[in-house]
Amino acid sequence: MDDLYLEIITPEKILYDGPVGLVEVPGAKGRFVLLRDHAPIISTLVRGMIRVIGKDGYDHQFSCKEGVIECHDNHAVILMNEMPDENKADL
Repeated sequence: MDDLYLEIITPEKILYDGPVGLVEVPGAKGRFVLLRDHAPIISTLVRGMIRVIGKDGYDHQFSCKEGVIECHDNHAVILMNEMPDENKADL
């Protein structure tokens, strides 16, 4: 089976690009988690924190103002309208 692969992209730079074990995002209808083999989904994101547990076991967190997430075939892409003010990584 393929790993879940995640890209977090802003207009300024790519914040994350690699395989992950888990992605938790602040969806418009509430927080939700993506794991490997998740059903295809597209959702808007609201202000909150994006939590990523990498395949290396490290917990990464990124601030999100707003954006969109798309996931299909074990490939998730998060597009954010602007670079977050602060990003906490490796928490």
